[in-house]
Amino acid sequence: MNFSAKKCSAILVAGVVSVFGSAAMAQTLNLKMAHQWPQDESDYVIATGIKFAQEVEKRTNGQIKISMFPAESLVKAGATHTALKNGSIDLAIYPYIYSAGAIPQMNMVLLPGLWRTHDDVFAFRKSEAWKRIEEKAEAYGFKTLSWIQISGGVATTGKPVHEPADVSGMKLRAAGKFMEYALQKAGATTVSMPSSENYSAMQTGLLDGMWTSSGSFGAFRMYEVAKFYNSPEDFSVYFTIEPIAISMKTWNKLSPEQQKILLEVGQSLEQAALEGAKHEDTRVAQLFANQGAKVEKMSEADWKKWQAWFQQYSFEKFKADIPDGEALLNAATREAAQ
Repeated sequence: MNFSAKKCSAILVAGVVSVFGSAAMAQTLNLKMAHQWPQDESDYVIATGIKFAQEVEKRTNGQIKISMFPAESLVKAGATHTALKNGSIDLAIYPYIYSAGAIPQMNMVLLPGLWRTHDDVFAFRKSEAWKRIEEKAEAYGFKTLSWIQISGGVATTGKPVHEPADVSGMKLRAAGKFMEYALQKAGATTVSMPSSENYSAMQTGLLDGMWTSSGSFGAFRMYEVAKFYNSPEDFSVYFTIEPIAISMKTWNKLSPEQQKILLEVGQSLEQAALEGAKHEDTRVAQLFANQGAKVEKMSEADWKKWQAWFQQYSFEKFKADIPDGEALLNAATREAAQ
C-alpha cells in the first residue's frame, strides 16, 4: 500500500471511529431527575416519573437514560428551581409553588377558589394564562414536560369546616399566603409550618386544623389525629401542580428529535396522572374513614361560599401583589368560565 492509500485508509478509520464515538456518546446521555418524596412506586406522582424515564429510554433507543434521585437526595425541594436554572440537575418532579419567590406569577397555581374540580385544573394547562406563566418559567430556566396536579381538603380536630364562618377562632395551617390572608379575614389564626410538623401540631393542639394536599394527608398520616375531614373528591378550593420539568440548559443541549420525544412522552402520561390524582383523593378519604373520622365531601354550595370569600380577599391580594396579576387573573377566570 503506497503512502496515499495508507493516508486515505487512516482518514477513513478516523472518520469511522469519530462517527461511532459520537454515537456511543449519544447513547450514554445520562440525565438526573430529582424529587422530594420517597421512591414509592404506588404514588401516582412517582409512578409518572418512573414511566417517563422508561419511555424516554425506550423511544431514544437508549440514547437518553434518566436516573431518579428521591427524598431531596440531590437538592433540597425549595432550591429545585435554582438547580434547574443553573443546570446542576437536569429534570425534576417539582411543586411549582416553590418557585414563586423567583417567579411571582407562579403563585397562581396555589390561588384558592380559582378552580372547582380536577378537570378545571387539567384544562388550565392549555390556557392562555398558563402560557404566560410558562413563558416566565422558561425565561427563568425550566420548562414543563408533563403536567401533574393534586388537590387537597381540610382536616380538623374540634369541629368540621364547611364555609368561611366556621374557621373563626381556629388555629389553622393554610395552603399558601393567599389562603392564609383570606382565612385571617374570616377570623382564623394561621400558622406556617412544614408538612413534617403537622402531625405533632394537630396532636398537641397547636393546630385545630389544616389544609394540605391529599398526598400529604396520606403520607404524613394526618388521618390518625383528625376527627373531621372535608374531602375534595367532588369540589375543592385547593389545587396545585407538580409537573416534570427540565432545565433549559439541558433542553438546549438536546437535538430537535430528542426534544420532540421528551415532549411527546410527557404529554402521553398526563391523562393517567389526572386519573391518579382523582384516585388519590378517594384513597385518602377512605383512610380518614377507616380511622373513624367523620368524612364529608365539599358540596358545590359550600364551594360557592368559599369562592366568593376568596374572590373578595385572595383574588384582590393577588391582583395587588403580583406583577401583571390583574391581567393574568382576568385571563384565567375568563377562560375558566368558558
